Amino acid sequence: MTQLTDETPGEKEARRFFAEALGLTVTRAPASASMSADFLVNGENPGYALEVKSRLDDVRFLKELRRGCTEVRSRSLGHDRWTEDNARRAQKQLKCADPARERFWVLWFAVECFAATAAMFSQVIGTLYGVRQVVYWDEPTKMACGRECLFAVPGVFEKRPEIDGAIVTARDAITLCVNEFSERAPSFQTSRLYQAFQRLGGPVRPSDLESNHGFLSIADRMIDRSNKETVARYLSQRYGLDDVYILDIKAHSASAIVPGSRSL
Repeated sequence: MTQLTDETPGEKEARRFFAEALGLTVTRAPASASMSADFLVNGENPGYALEVKSRLDDVRFLKELRRGCTEVRSRSLGHDRWTEDNARRAQKQLKCADPARERFWVLWFAVECFAATAAMFSQVIGTLYGVRQVVYWDEPTKMACGRECLFAVPGVFEKRPEIDGAIVTARDAITLCVNEFSERAPSFQTSRLYQAFQRLGGPVRPSDLESNHGFLSIADRMIDRSNKETVARYLSQRYGLDDVYILDIKAHSASAIVPGSRSL
C-alpha cells in the first residue's frame, strides 16, 4: 500500500479535504492487476471513488526558466487535451476501483502549474462543459458583445455521464463541477460533498450558469457541433442574436524568474 508520505501534493490535498472538511474516511483503493483509482471514501452512503490528476509544468518550460529565459505560453480557454485524456483514463480507473458503480465517481484536477494558472483553471472547467466563446452584434447598443456558450462542442461530462462530478483546484481556488448528464445528479446534489460547496458559494452547474450567469447553451445536441456555422445559426435562432461567431479564445502569458526571488 502506498504510504501517505509517497502521495503527490494533489493527492494529499484531496485526502485532507475529504477527511477534514467533510469528516469522511479516506483509504487507498486496493491495488489490482490494472490501474485503480486513488481513493475510496466512506462514512456517507453511497461513498465516493476518487481519482486525482495533477497538471504540472513541463520539464522544458522549467528548464528554460532556470536558464533565465522568458517563456511564452498560449492556452485555449475552452478546450484542453490534457483534461480530455486524463478524464478518459480516470474513468477506467474509477471502474476498476468500483466495478458495480455503487459509489459516486469524482475526479480531482489539481492545477499545480507555475505558468498561466488562472487560464488553466478555466481551461479545465471549459473542457468539462464544452465551452466556447461567442461574439454577436447587439443592435440597441451598436456594439459587439461576448458571452460563453455551454456544450458548443461535446464536453467531458457529456461524453462520460458515469462521472458524477469533478473538483478543480489551483492555488487558493477550489470549485466543484457537477455533471448534470449523470443519471445520479439529483442524488449527488444531496451528498455531503455537494452541500459543502453550497456553503462555500455554490458548485458549478450548467443549469445555474445558463439561468443566472448569462451563459448561452446548446439544448439540441443532435446538431452538428463540429460545424461552427451550424452552431452559430442555432444560437442566432434560439436567442435572437445577430451576426454570431464562435471563437476559441486563447490566453497568452509570459513567465520569467525575477532575480533575487525564490527559484523553482
